[in-house]
Amino acid sequence: MTTSVAVVDLCVHRGSFQLGPLTFAVPSGGRLAVVGPSGSGKTTLLRCLAGFEPAASGTIRLGDAIADDGRRRLPPDRRGLGLVFQDGALWPQMTALQHLQFAAPGLAADDALALLRRAGLEARANDRPGTMSGGEAQRLGLCRALAPGPGLLLLDEPLRSVDVHQRDGLVLLLRTLADERRLTTILVTHDRDEALALATDLVVLREGRMVESGPAQDLLQRPATAFTAAFLLGAACLPVSATDGDRLSTPFGTFARPPGAPGDLRLVLLPGDVDLAPPGSGPAGRILCALPGEDPVRLRVALADQIVEAHARAAPPAGAEVTLALRAAPRFLPWHEPTRP
Repeated sequence: MTTSVAVVDLCVHRGSFQLGPLTFAVPSGGRLAVVGPSGSGKTTLLRCLAGFEPAASGTIRLGDAIADDGRRRLPPDRRGLGLVFQDGALWPQMTALQHLQFAAPGLAADDALALLRRAGLEARANDRPGTMSGGEAQRLGLCRALAPGPGLLLLDEPLRSVDVHQRDGLVLLLRTLADERRLTTILVTHDRDEALALATDLVVLREGRMVESGPAQDLLQRPATAFTAAFLLGAACLPVSATDGDRLSTPFGTFARPPGAPGDLRLVLLPGDVDLAPPGSGPAGRILCALPGEDPVRLRVALADQIVEAHARAAPPAGAEVTLALRAAPRFLPWHEPTRP
């Protein structure tokens, strides 16, 4: 049976680090990715959901059961979940088949072999992790997590130790098995592509605080913060300064401040927002490289301390100085620096 997840005003303390307050929900069978840079609190959140870290306050509800409310706390083995660690965390003395049978006492050998077969590991059933590739080890870790039939699957950067050429296959396996079993899935990762391949909804964290959350397509099409645009879309986010008359000064000129916009704004440049322009008509940048096989040509250009993507009909040589211009009206978004309450 799949398990819904409801987190309300959750706070977790680890030394001087505070995670939260966080509030989000994942319906039964839903797929959520928690994304953010290193140190944002992703793994701390996953460990708290799994029962390895206590909540300081707030509530975690798994299905109809309260897993943690700062006073009562279900132990990990009573939460009905499977956990895939970023480094596999496999037992070196056990074969692949023994991993599954240990994780799910009473699991028939035929059923264990069927699960290994789905993961392409049937021929490895009697082999130990030390003889496996990184991709095979992660597939075994996934099988071990699924063997007891959990209602919730927690994934801690499962592709971090997997070679790039093996990642697509593992992503497809994760999605296929989770969909077949209608598993509720929560993934934490700093990899944007991994998150978007596996999840339908996102929570964006920075320095222990939630920046944004919602359906992945909404955050991709309408990010509400410059941080989200930079993290999910590869946007360059240039600082702006206020001038007399409440206008905003940018490298591309001076513009009116959007009505009601907060003070800490960035000029957000998404890929395709910038073109090359005649010399002297805009800010100067330096060509880093051209991306192959595109028409118009996509260029990576250094502008101040940012890298922007510009379009051009032909690629100037690397290192050339060029002039940049906006293709459309400027986009200003708050940076959303986390502040403690």
